[in-house]
Amino acid sequence: MPVSPKEIDSAKLYTVSETAKILAVTDQTLRKHLSERRISGKKVGRRWLIKGGEIQKFIGE
Repeated sequence: MPVSPKEIDSAKLYTVSETAKILAVTDQTLRKHLSERRISGKKVGRRWLIKGGEIQKFIGE
């Protein structure tokens, strides 16, 4: 079940799994969005981290 954009903390960093659950997509789909720069994220080591504000922007708020 998708999360409301208002429930997303804009300053928090979310993992791929957390973000995928919020957006109701698979981890693989989210990684594709990241590689195609549809959603912005930072790569720390081998992990992607997505700021809550970017998730809200992606959703359209």
